[in-house]
Amino acid sequence: MLTIGEFASIGRVSVRMLRHYDQIGLLRPARVDPLTGYRAYAPTQLTALTRIIELKGLGLTLEQVSRVIWGDADDGEVERMLTSAHRELQAAIADAQARLRRVDASLRRIQGETVMPTSQTITADIRSIEPQLVATLTRKAPGFGPVNISPVVGPMFPESAGLLAAAGVDDFGPAIALYEADESGDGTGAIVTAGFVVPSDTAPVDGLDVHTLSGIAQAAVTVHRGEVALIGESWDALITWARDNGYELDGVCREVYWTPGDRPQSEWVTDLVQPVRSAQA
Repeated sequence: MLTIGEFASIGRVSVRMLRHYDQIGLLRPARVDPLTGYRAYAPTQLTALTRIIELKGLGLTLEQVSRVIWGDADDGEVERMLTSAHRELQAAIADAQARLRRVDASLRRIQGETVMPTSQTITADIRSIEPQLVATLTRKAPGFGPVNISPVVGPMFPESAGLLAAAGVDDFGPAIALYEADESGDGTGAIVTAGFVVPSDTAPVDGLDVHTLSGIAQAAVTVHRGEVALIGESWDALITWARDNGYELDGVCREVYWTPGDRPQSEWVTDLVQPVRSAQA
């Protein structure tokens, strides 16, 4: 038998982590001394620990790891878990690459180089947005940015579409989403409202909030084409464009998705809608 310290050292994990795995039932010690409470592990348990570390490294949550380790997840569910982890990793990489480009641009400016403003790479216009009847869900995300938002908002659209179809509402779309800061808890989260624009005569739908989304007197609007993971760059460009053209931000932004979700993201067309007001007003 191995002490918890020996087992942790061989497995290259912390003792605290092993205690947590024991508490949640993910990896219990082979023996616990009834008098001292000291944990002891069998050498054969290193295989399970290695598998846990591997799955965590792939981006699975401890709950998902537990389902895999204990055989509660079939191959289809494991594939869905890994696909979701893949999307989140892609979003994180794209987010990091976007930050790296901004850091590079700042360094070049400091070093005296001329850097083309990001706002010159987009086309945007100012328009009014009419009120719209929408059917939406509301969820909480751990923060802003694709790496936090995408795993939350993604499932909300098929869920909303399913509820609309079950209610006999077939003529709906496009998809729409709003993102607001969450003032509850530690204040780091975001509140995601997502669903579809629906016909004006749509009756209440079980499970969805059918309500009128207020119009916008003046909004800066641009189009993002392609991967959602890169949408943060388009937002940065739109905000820069608005400021460069004499506007101040004036409300919660919206995203309108015109492409069916079953199409490859490389084909997606998304309107970015940011309420603004004249900076001189």
